[in-house]
Amino acid sequence: MVLEEILRTERQNTDCIFLYKEEKVWYAYEQSAFYCYSLLGVLDIDWLSYSDENSVEQMIIRVRIPEPDKLLFIPSLHLMRKSKTEYFVLCRILCGGFYYWREQQQMKFRILQEIENSSGDK
Repeated sequence: MVLEEILRTERQNTDCIFLYKEEKVWYAYEQSAFYCYSLLGVLDIDWLSYSDENSVEQMIIRVRIPEPDKLLFIPSLHLMRKSKTEYFVLCRILCGGFYYWREQQQMKFRILQEIENSSGDK
């Protein structure tokens, strides 16, 4: 699935986890990333630069899911569909605070970038 389709799905996402396999690695984006982070704990967080159809650049958050089958053992989750490249999991609990969490992660990312840039200047 292309990033535009993933982001369209995530904009409407309120109660699901969508996972996508890319180059042998599973990822969750935006709202799905938040649910995975909330349910599984600390995961590898990554930021992608993306330009939308109006050429507006934005940062997209995603998390790497090393063992997606772990989600299947959480009682509040229900597997709806699984294929070689996608998981679709219904999340029976609603975790609030996605936008707050996203801003926190973005602030941490910016601080790390500033530290890396300042140490590279020395």
